[in-house]
Amino acid sequence: MHKIEKLEDLYTEILESHPATIFVAPPIRFAYKKSDYLYLFYKDLISKSDYSIKGISTAGHLKLLLHRMIGRRSVLHYHWISYSGFFSGFVFFYKLFCIFLYKLMGGKLIWSVHNKMPLDTPYEWINFVTRKWLAKKADLLHVECETIIVDLSTFFGVHPRKMRVWPHPQYPPQLMPRAAAVEAINHRYDVNIKVQDRLFLMFGHISAYKQIEKVCEVFLDEPIQKKLIIVGPVKKGQMKLYKAIRKLANKKDNIILIPQFIKEESVPEFMNAADYLVFNYKDILSSGGVPLAKSYNKPIILPRKGCLKELEGKNLTFFKTQDELREIIKKS
Repeated sequence: MHKIEKLEDLYTEILESHPATIFVAPPIRFAYKKSDYLYLFYKDLISKSDYSIKGISTAGHLKLLLHRMIGRRSVLHYHWISYSGFFSGFVFFYKLFCIFLYKLMGGKLIWSVHNKMPLDTPYEWINFVTRKWLAKKADLLHVECETIIVDLSTFFGVHPRKMRVWPHPQYPPQLMPRAAAVEAINHRYDVNIKVQDRLFLMFGHISAYKQIEKVCEVFLDEPIQKKLIIVGPVKKGQMKLYKAIRKLANKKDNIILIPQFIKEESVPEFMNAADYLVFNYKDILSSGGVPLAKSYNKPIILPRKGCLKELEGKNLTFFKTQDELREIIKKS
C-alpha cells in the first residue's frame, strides 16, 4: 500500500529506533502558523517527544553532517530544491553535495515531490538530471495522491514501491462577513469593489504556469459587475508576463490587479470576499491554493490535472480546455 495512516509512518519505516531528529529543508516558517505549508505539515509531530523537528538553512546543512558524524539518528526530509540560475548555482550544488555526503554516511533521506519539474524553469536539463539523481538517492518519496505515482515512477526511473502518499495539510479558515472582507480590501489596497459584484479570485504568485492572462481575456467580454481579482507578488523572472497582464487589466475596470505579497492576516479577507476561486494551471501535480480555497468552502474552478483529479466535492467545477473554462465563467 502506498497510503500511510499517519505521518509518523513515513519516518518509522526507515528509522531503526527512536527518538530521532527530522531535518526539514527548506526551514519551517514558525511565524506563519496559519499559512505555512511546512508548519501545517509537521504541526502534529512538533509536540511529540519521539521526534525533534528542525528546519535547516543553507548553512545548516553543515550541522546536518555533523549530527550524522557523531552517530545521532536522523532523517533529512527535503521539500523544494531547484536550480534557478548561475548566481544561485553554487548554493544549489553545495546542497546536493551535502545530501551526497549525508547519504554516504548512512543518513536517511525523504523527498517530497510537489511537481515533476520546478514550475516555469528555463533550466530544464539541469533540474531533470539532478532531480532524477535525488529521486534515486531518496529512501522514500512522498507524494500527495495515488494518481501520479505511475507517471512519476516512469519520469524519474524509480520503482513505485518507493512512493508514499500523504495528503496536503488543511488550512485553518478564519471566517468573517463578506461585506466586511470587501470593505477591508477596498480600504487596504485602494480599489473599488462593490458588495454586489460577483468576484472571481486568482490568488498567489504571478507566474506563467497559472495562465492568468488567458483568464483575463475571458473577463474582457464579461459585464462590469463580474470582476476578476488577481492577487500576489510577481515571481522572479516573470516581469514580462506581469506587464502583459497589467496591459490587459488596464483595458477594463473589471480586472483588478494587486501585484504584491499578501500578509497572513490579510489572506482571509480575499478568501471571504471571493465568490469563486479560479485556477488555470498549465501543468501541475499538487497545489496549495486549492486546499486553501476548500478550507473556506468556496466554489472552485480548476483543471482536471495531477492530484486535483482526485478531489471531490459539490463546490468543485472541473474543466479540460480553455473553451470549457470560458463557458464555466460565463455561466457562473
